[in-house]
Amino acid sequence: MSARRVLAALLAMLLGAVIISVLPGTAPASADGGPPDSAMMKHGEGEFANLEVTVSQTTNLINQSVTITWRGGAPTLPASGGFGVNYLQIMQCWGDDSAPDRTQCQYGGSVTQSSPSAGQNVRSRQLSNGPSLVDPKEKLTQPADGSTNVFVPFGPVGKPKPTDAAKSNMNDFFDSQITNEIPLARTRGDGTGVEFFEIQTVRQAAGLGCGDTVIAGATTTVRPCWLVVVPRGTKEVDGSARLGQGNLDRQDSSPLSQSNWDKRIAFPLKFLPVGQNCPIGASERRVIGHELASDAVGRWQPALCAGGGALFSYTQLGDDVTRNLVLDGSAPGLALMTDPIPPDQAPPDRPLVYAPVALSGLAIAFNIEHQPDPTAPATDQALDGQRFTSMRLTPRLVAKLLTQSYTNAVVGQPNYLKNNPAGLTVDPEFLDLNPEYKGFAFRVQAPDALVQLGGSDFTALLWSWVKSDPDASAFLAGTPVNGMVVNEKNKDLTPPLLTFPRNDENCTDNLIGFGITAKFCTLDSHPFTNDMHDAGRSASRGDTQARTTVLGDDLKTPTSKKVDRQVPGQRALLAVVDTATASRYGLPTAALRNTAGEFVTPTSDSLLASETAMKPSAVAGVLAPNPATTNPAAYPLTALSYTATAPSALDKAAGKDYAAFLRYAAGLGQQLGDGPGQLPFGMAPLPNVLKAQTIAAAATIEAQAGKTAGGPAAPPPTSAGSAAGSPTGLANGASRAATAGETATGSGSSGMPPPGVVAQAPGGSAAGVPTVAQQPVARTRRTPPLPTPAVGALLLVILISGGLAAGSSPVMHLLSGAGRLRLRKGVMPPEQ
Repeated sequence: MSARRVLAALLAMLLGAVIISVLPGTAPASADGGPPDSAMMKHGEGEFANLEVTVSQTTNLINQSVTITWRGGAPTLPASGGFGVNYLQIMQCWGDDSAPDRTQCQYGGSVTQSSPSAGQNVRSRQLSNGPSLVDPKEKLTQPADGSTNVFVPFGPVGKPKPTDAAKSNMNDFFDSQITNEIPLARTRGDGTGVEFFEIQTVRQAAGLGCGDTVIAGATTTVRPCWLVVVPRGTKEVDGSARLGQGNLDRQDSSPLSQSNWDKRIAFPLKFLPVGQNCPIGASERRVIGHELASDAVGRWQPALCAGGGALFSYTQLGDDVTRNLVLDGSAPGLALMTDPIPPDQAPPDRPLVYAPVALSGLAIAFNIEHQPDPTAPATDQALDGQRFTSMRLTPRLVAKLLTQSYTNAVVGQPNYLKNNPAGLTVDPEFLDLNPEYKGFAFRVQAPDALVQLGGSDFTALLWSWVKSDPDASAFLAGTPVNGMVVNEKNKDLTPPLLTFPRNDENCTDNLIGFGITAKFCTLDSHPFTNDMHDAGRSASRGDTQARTTVLGDDLKTPTSKKVDRQVPGQRALLAVVDTATASRYGLPTAALRNTAGEFVTPTSDSLLASETAMKPSAVAGVLAPNPATTNPAAYPLTALSYTATAPSALDKAAGKDYAAFLRYAAGLGQQLGDGPGQLPFGMAPLPNVLKAQTIAAAATIEAQAGKTAGGPAAPPPTSAGSAAGSPTGLANGASRAATAGETATGSGSSGMPPPGVVAQAPGGSAAGVPTVAQQPVARTRRTPPLPTPAVGALLLVILISGGLAAGSSPVMHLLSGAGRLRLRKGVMPPEQ
């Protein structure tokens, strides 16, 4: 009988065995493992009584995107282009009361936008519309200084409500770059509509304070907020009719004007706490590792420290930096990475124990909306502004996208790119695969993707998949495709590539006014992002992160300025992100062609299919991704994320805490949900065999911690809230402290762990291993996680069977790296 079948039989037996709870935690989001039912639907009133608006998630919120859908509305007029009548205006507001006040709403930041066209004050906080349009319900009077224009003031959270009118839209808390408002949301011809709204916490919108902890005496609460929808119809604030036929026959007033504000539909929003999730004074254990783990660690942390458990703080580093810190002994007790340390480089005095914690994928996510030519047929015009939800990409198309080979990817459109298409969505090769995009790239053609600056193992996996395709390799080597050639500055790229090439830094001198010129370079227009979360959030917001140069206030000095975000309905951005980040920010992901010729999107099923095709790496028990698998159901960019620990470098207390972390990660931490302690949506729960392997690793770490001298043990845990040092030498990856803190360290020596544990000692040949992304796919159904009772029972069996030190245990042998066993790894906390 195969090892996998034996283990499956053993696990089935354990389901009816002794029930042991490893750690306290939260219940699953729903009985079927799907998203929690926190969606909320409300109806409008009066003239909007038939309007039904639904917000996809209203509890356990962090900085993320939610989907707003509606039906029963009157179609927007005109049907494309500008906005005259019948549309929605959406904003986020603070407020603890039963309904938010209009002074508490983040709105008016988009007032500088001129496209698409709309009425005079519909993007503004301005109440004064001129003598021909007066709101009889309006009580605010003009400012005391005699200014003729009257604006609704913005009152930030924690400050007294303003009583006097403001003199402008300007305030100290938000502008066009910060605001998340959607001033113009189109209703389709059938009365339905959809928008993707960014929920902001106190970290993105300090003036709202959403998710901040509020302490009143002995009570601590989390500040709630509101999502407000103001429907606009055909009646103006003075009762006059507007039909949407031209600039003189459209809505002109602000949604904050009292008559419009009275028609609002408000949805209460509840947030996860931002920042400190654990009690002050809780013992702290430091963890370092790649970005793929940050969202999961952030979600697990509150459950791990509940009831007096340790606080696990996380510092985000690049994979190479993490491995180097593990090698030199300066890493804390737990480090997360994708590829393991090659056996011939492993520390001889500190055998490493690897444990899989996450299965994920890397995705090409996109936010591209239909942009028809104004002369297009009415059927095309009816799709104006609607988001595309599917895309198919081959390795060669991805190679074009990531090598600055489209003409609009380089400033000045140099001569060596003159025969190339402007961008992906007008490339004939792309349109052959995606004919639904033809004719819908009138304004923006998406010439490249938002990519992170730092290197990662996941990036190497992407390039490995691209280079494994003969057509893509030929293009990268200089073979033309329908006259299109690779950018000569990025030709003949040699794997492994841990980063994204932007070798073409072409610049031009642009006239910015009054005879003054300024240099404008490609990296100004197409910059790198900080990390994948930054790329995903930016793509969802229509933010290219580009900068330009304008004249300063003195009209003489060139000044750098961030380019305005692409407006809703006219966005065209792609981003290379892990699948959990795509899910978090509501981004659809491209179907990639695998070696079998099938186009596959990242789902739980496709990630698991790819996992079964992974190959053993040079480190026993650690699997390497296999982007060239011929399994037609497999998603090619799939990887595992592993924790690496040197038990001999830990004291007993540290070993116990880190073992608890792994047991939770393999148990309740694999339950999908958006609540504290749960696995973020977009990640795939680990198969049972991998959970069992992680539990076995946890037992070994706890048993061997502090047993062997030969180096200093890990220091005692620090107190939560105390200052913690940050690793140095971060040239290969940015550092980001997640939620509560940083990390811990240690070194030492010990004998090899029992065969049941994946441990690494020196020797053997180096080999690449899995890349990992920790938050995968669309919210699809996953395979059922190993129930917590079974996890506890399995641990009990391991302990009884000779347990922690017995290499002869059949369970331990089954869980060892010999044979076709698979391990996974991956974890990481989000910035809320």
